[in-house]
Amino acid sequence: MRAPGPRGRPGARRHRHRHHPGARPRRPREDPVTTTPATAVRDLSLPTEPGRADTPVLPATVTAVTSPAASIRRLTLSSPAFRDLVLTGPDEYLGLLMPEPGRAVPPVDPTGTNLRAAVNALPAHDRPLLRWYSVRNLRRDAVAPDGSPTGEIDVDVLVHGDSGPGSRWALRARPGRRCAVSPAGGIWCRASTRQLLVADPTAVPALRSILEFTRDHHPAELADLHVVVLASGPADLEPGLREEWEGSVGTLATVTGATVTEQAREVTTLLSGWAAAGHPATGAGYAWVCGEQGLCKDVRRVLVDTWGLAGADVRWVTYWILGRERP
Repeated sequence: MRAPGPRGRPGARRHRHRHHPGARPRRPREDPVTTTPATAVRDLSLPTEPGRADTPVLPATVTAVTSPAASIRRLTLSSPAFRDLVLTGPDEYLGLLMPEPGRAVPPVDPTGTNLRAAVNALPAHDRPLLRWYSVRNLRRDAVAPDGSPTGEIDVDVLVHGDSGPGSRWALRARPGRRCAVSPAGGIWCRASTRQLLVADPTAVPALRSILEFTRDHHPAELADLHVVVLASGPADLEPGLREEWEGSVGTLATVTGATVTEQAREVTTLLSGWAAAGHPATGAGYAWVCGEQGLCKDVRRVLVDTWGLAGADVRWVTYWILGRERP
C-alpha cells in the first residue's frame, strides 16, 4: 500500500510528540526485542521518535507475486542485504524504486539530499519510478531459489488498474523483476497505553503490523487499542482482520463507503458519536491516523475539537491525496 514520503519530502506530515500538562507520561525508550521471523518486526529497538539517520538504497529482486485480496498485490522482494536490516518500528515504510522492464536500478546516492531529489537527478532514460509502501513482513532468514541465504520483504500495493505508476508496475511485476528499496522509518510509538488507530486501505498493512507487534510483545495492551478501518469493500482488505483481532483489541470498527468522501463523513460521524456516548476510546492519550489527506484532516479535527486531544498527540500522516498523483 502507499505509504508516506519520509521527512522533508512532499506529502509527509510529522508531528513531534511533546508532553502537555495533564497528559499521560511517555514510556522510556524500549530495550531491543526479538520477534519471530514471520512478523513485520525483528531485532527491533522501538524509539519514542523512530526514524533513520541514513537512507541506504538496497538492490532487490521480485521473487513472488500474490493477491491476498482482489485489490491487493503482494510483492515479495529478496535481497541478501535484508538479512542485516533493522526496522525502526512496526509501521516501517520504504521507498520502492521500480525500473522499466529489463532494466536495473542505477546507482543512487541520497547522501546530503533526499531520495526523491537523488532519483530526479538521474538521466530521464535511467530514472526509476519511486513510490512509498509499508513493510508488511520482514524475514531475515529466508532462502533464495538457489539455496543461498537471503532476506525477504513483503510489500502490499493497492491496485486499481492503470490508475497510477505504482499500480501499473505491481500489476506487471513477475518473479525475476529487478528493483531497489530504501528503508525510511516508522511513525507509530507507544506514547500512551490507550490509543486510537485509524487507517484507510493504504495504511492497513502498517496497522496490522502495529497490532502484531503489540500482540507479540505487549499483549496486555491490546485491549486498550481502539481501531477504525475504512474501506470501500472487502476487495480493499486482506481477509481475516475481524476474525483475528475482534475480541482482542478494545474496539474494532469498520467504516465502509463507496467514495473517500463518504468514508470521511461516516468516520467523523462515528467518532463524534463515541464522544457523545463516552466511549472508552475517547480516553485515548494518543492517536495514529494514516491514509488519504482530507480524511486524515477530518479525523484530526474531530479528535482535537470534540475529543479534546492535543494536536501534538494526533500523529497523522498523508499516504495519498485524492485527485492528485505524486511526482
